[in-house]
Amino acid sequence: MIFLVVIAIALFIIGVIVGVEYKHEIDTKIAFFKRKYRENKKEVIVSGIGILFGLMVGVSITLIFPKNSIGMLADWISSVGTLGAVIVSLWLATGRKSRLKICHGQNIKKSHQKEIYFIAYNLSDISISLEFYGVKKKEDKVFKREFELIPQRVKAGEFQKQSLEVSFIKKELGIDDNYKGDIICCFAEPDGSKHCETINWQKEMLKFKKAQAKITDN
Repeated sequence: MIFLVVIAIALFIIGVIVGVEYKHEIDTKIAFFKRKYRENKKEVIVSGIGILFGLMVGVSITLIFPKNSIGMLADWISSVGTLGAVIVSLWLATGRKSRLKICHGQNIKKSHQKEIYFIAYNLSDISISLEFYGVKKKEDKVFKREFELIPQRVKAGEFQKQSLEVSFIKKELGIDDNYKGDIICCFAEPDGSKHCETINWQKEMLKFKKAQAKITDN
């Protein structure tokens, strides 16, 4: 008896330590599953009803056909469990579809400083926490941004906008107007889900040249 009490206390202490140490990760996962439930509420309810119905059928078969009923019920429960696992897997897989639209635009300030602004539109029906990661070349691993930013809450139907000066992008990424590759801008959710847009740098510089030409003509 004392041995079981000691084990229970030890497991409790370990649980507290793990909970404190991984609180952020646990909170993130809980928030992720809550969001999945809200986004796919109807599918979850229908799946739950289907699983319960399957179990009821299995119990009914057991009552009607008592011979070998344990084996039949076990097979039935196993089948229902497998079906439930498949449904949950498909739900988690399809639930990762992007609910954001990422785009960008250009601006030339009065000081003739050129900047690119990046916008993340929230197309879902719930608020989303987003952090602007910045930009990078396609082959780079680290994103570059001008300031450290904290995640911002973006309500359904609204957007988050961040800007970077072209001079900053060139300096941090080590490129010039003639760079022939692509750059990537990215926003991310707290669970690490990234929402990015690929930008052709030469086409972007060409747009700036045309815009500057119009300003000069005017």
